[in-house]
Amino acid sequence: MTKYCNQVLGKRLRKARRMLGVTSEEMSEMLHLSAGHYRKLERGEHAISLGCLQVLHEVYGMDLNYIITGHVREEDVARELVNSTPEEAFYYMHQLLESCERVYMTQQREKEAEKN
Repeated sequence: MTKYCNQVLGKRLRKARRMLGVTSEEMSEMLHLSAGHYRKLERGEHAISLGCLQVLHEVYGMDLNYIITGHVREEDVARELVNSTPEEAFYYMHQLLESCERVYMTQQREKEAEKN
């Protein structure tokens, strides 16, 4: 993974962690990492391991598709909403709204391109 990809992934990881209301120290403990190493993950200075991604998904219910690619499948969000805690529901609703915004912005760019 390139440094740029690590930085983008780290930003998504930080955003998801904050939305869940978890501190970086709590997250580092859950992942069995030092706090410094975890902060480097969020800054994109280290690549995240598959084991850490698995824990993020199993313990926090994080959408790995979103963490890795930045995209959310709406049907996955709907499924998770049905069985989620209020904090998780907020996280999933936020992801859904971001997806709607991306679709809207893409449509607007396409309309502008057609006019030109």
